[in-house]
Amino acid sequence: MFFEQRQLTRTTQLALRPHGLYVCQRNGRGRTLLEFEMPYEEVLPVRVERTTSTPQLKWLPFALFWVATSVLQHAAKRPGGLTNLEWAAAFGAGLLVVGVYVYGQNNWWKHFTLGTARATINLLDRPSQRHTLDHFAQALDQRTKAYLKEHYAAVNPLGIIEPQLQRLHWLKHLNVVSEAEARALATRLTGQVPAAPLVSMGQVLDAPYVN
Repeated sequence: MFFEQRQLTRTTQLALRPHGLYVCQRNGRGRTLLEFEMPYEEVLPVRVERTTSTPQLKWLPFALFWVATSVLQHAAKRPGGLTNLEWAAAFGAGLLVVGVYVYGQNNWWKHFTLGTARATINLLDRPSQRHTLDHFAQALDQRTKAYLKEHYAAVNPLGIIEPQLQRLHWLKHLNVVSEAEARALATRLTGQVPAAPLVSMGQVLDAPYVN
């Protein structure tokens, strides 16, 4: 899966490759600013956050009021006041300001943050790309879990047990395998049903297994 977002000063590309998440950022001239591939082992957990950073425009109403007052004072000194063309220009300027604000509110000041265990990727949360961004984040989470389950969830009862139990605990912690799947794999690995966890002085101890 591939995703690309073009901005005025940079272009960001994301891709799900066979062994990891590919990230590339280039400036407006096509020069590479950042490029790396994050292994799927370092991706989880995948986090999504949406934020809005509308600039503080407290000075804008005063500036507009000052401009409007100056125009009216200037028009009052002329016979006949403002012409129709001037009224149309003032109305068009007002619409332009409102339009720029609305466009910026939806395209410039809304941000989409895609977080992983090793990196945070910041993108614009444009209305036309919101569904695609959500779909990419879900695909990244599912692809990562499928990759980890395929490469790390297999157990070998003839191998060393302790590292495999630690790997199962890691997979369960990342929600790659469920509690029931982890228990079934541990039972297959050790040949016995895992007992209730041992607790000593408030700490959970690992149950002893003999290979």
